[in-house]
Amino acid sequence: MGSFGASRLNLIFDADDTLWDSNIHFLEAFDEFAAAVIDAGLPLDRIKIHDAVRKAELELIKSHGYGRRPYILALHRAASDMTQGDDDSGLRDEIERIGANLMERHCELLPGVEPTVKDLAKRHRLMMFTKGQRDEQLRKLDRSKLGHLFDRVETPREKDVEAYQRLVQEANLDCEETFMIGNSPRSDINPAVKAGLRAVYIPHPHTWDLEHEEIEMVEGRVIEVSTFRRLIELF
Repeated sequence: MGSFGASRLNLIFDADDTLWDSNIHFLEAFDEFAAAVIDAGLPLDRIKIHDAVRKAELELIKSHGYGRRPYILALHRAASDMTQGDDDSGLRDEIERIGANLMERHCELLPGVEPTVKDLAKRHRLMMFTKGQRDEQLRKLDRSKLGHLFDRVETPREKDVEAYQRLVQEANLDCEETFMIGNSPRSDINPAVKAGLRAVYIPHPHTWDLEHEEIEMVEGRVIEVSTFRRLIELF
């Protein structure tokens, strides 16, 4: 693995499941929701419950974007669809409890993130480019105590090619000296490369399944590292 540390670079970071754990909290919330549905006596297995939640998620993403609050709304919509007009007050109360817990869950920094980000900030310009409700993401960043190290924080509705192109223009980025760093092939790696940037892929075991896709390994544009700490060697 080569090193790019000789010049000042633009390092753009994803947040959820790159800087801190996130999706594991949604997986745990779903487990609680599925258990509540089954306990309510509905004749559904986990696969059908998952399908109902996923359908509601995809519908709500269009209008509400990504984040914890939209996910809670998706649980309510899925419950309504599954009960088909029957009394679901007990299930609604359980969703409120699950949702309150989800909103309060603290996203722990992943191993090596704090010292690595602090070290990189001494030599490079750091930015954050992450999906999710802006207030939720800013709250997580504030709790991390790393916010002062980032020159720019953007929370686009989608991280597609057009979003990266806008960022390049608005932040006056030289694509040859700019790296997008994240865990999602769909949102962090492929669209960034298509927009002309370089990218660093850091796999995470709990990456949301909708963020999986085959990485388009353009020669010289994408680097995969096994841990966040390896960024110090790279940059």
